Amino acid sequence: MRSKSTVVAVLLLAGILTALPGAQAQKAPSPGPADRERERRSLAINIARAINNAEVNFKRTHEVYANWETLLGNGDFTDTGTKWSSDAFPTVAHAMYGPGPEIVPGWKLRLILAKDGNAYDLQLEDVTDPKCRYAVVSDERGVIRQSKSVDCPL
Repeated sequence: MRSKSTVVAVLLLAGILTALPGAQAQKAPSPGPADRERERRSLAINIARAINNAEVNFKRTHEVYANWETLLGNGDFTDTGTKWSSDAFPTVAHAMYGPGPEIVPGWKLRLILAKDGNAYDLQLEDVTDPKCRYAVVSDERGVIRQSKSVDCPL
């Protein structure tokens, strides 16, 4: 009786050990192009949120909205990051912002103020997408939209 249970235990152990190397050899799939695109677009959307937050704060204290140069000079965006990003998006918080027009690598900003400074239009365009020209668009209302050229599917 004891030898039968020993044989069963050995066979069971051998089966488990045979299955283990196969399980360990499998790797998680690397992120595909769709995942990378989603990450890039999420970065742009959250940069637009950060700019909108900085604009609201600037208007609260100065009664007008600011251009990009002013936001940079104010310290809202620096070459070490921004305070206007949530902790959920460390890539936005710690991005290296520059004077533009490409404010972070791969993203070109157009920030246009109304003459009286009481309105703005923001466009953050993907410079690596010459065919569809993906962009994130917003304004003083804080609504963020995504766009592409009409020849590309949404």
